[in-house]
Amino acid sequence: MQYNTTHVQLAKTFLANKNVEVYTNDERTEFSICVDVHNNRIWTDGERGLWSTVAKGVKVRHANFLVTKFDDDEEWSGGLAGTVHYDGSGEDGTWYDGGDVETALINKTKDMRESDGMIYTDTAFLVNLQKYMVDSCDFDLQLCEYLDFDYSEQGMQDDENVNLDVEMDGDFWLYVIAEMKAEGIAHRHIGVADLIVEAVA
Repeated sequence: MQYNTTHVQLAKTFLANKNVEVYTNDERTEFSICVDVHNNRIWTDGERGLWSTVAKGVKVRHANFLVTKFDDDEEWSGGLAGTVHYDGSGEDGTWYDGGDVETALINKTKDMRESDGMIYTDTAFLVNLQKYMVDSCDFDLQLCEYLDFDYSEQGMQDDENVNLDVEMDGDFWLYVIAEMKAEGIAHRHIGVADLIVEAVA
């Protein structure tokens, strides 16, 4: 497939960023991009979410965007396959996960008297996560055509983990990585048989 050369160049810059690493399995049927946030604060605004009214700078460890290609499918599936890992201790002003409410529902519900609620559905949080990627990871918004994410419709959140649906073209990113290797552009890559490797030509 022929990809837009501008998009390919932008993707190379993003993947070469020190805060970004990629993972593939040996069969090339799983692909993920992980963004290291280093406990920087990603803000909620407490106004546009359904499960919290708290505006806070959440200390985020990393965000992982995973897609899978099943059998002979042409499309990559990223439903429920993204996660944002954060510090939910409440210490130093970060998010406080606190206690749960007893419920028959599959997904947990937070006791609003003993927690900050749930980050899930707070749109500012994802907007600010994307802003971090732009400011600190060389992510150009033109790349949203190949990597985009949103809260999952199922509303899944566990302590210190917010679940996301991911839309990502794994074929595009594998193409970019192949070009980077051919050109000797270093990036952080995790494979099944190795740990973090600096790619070389």
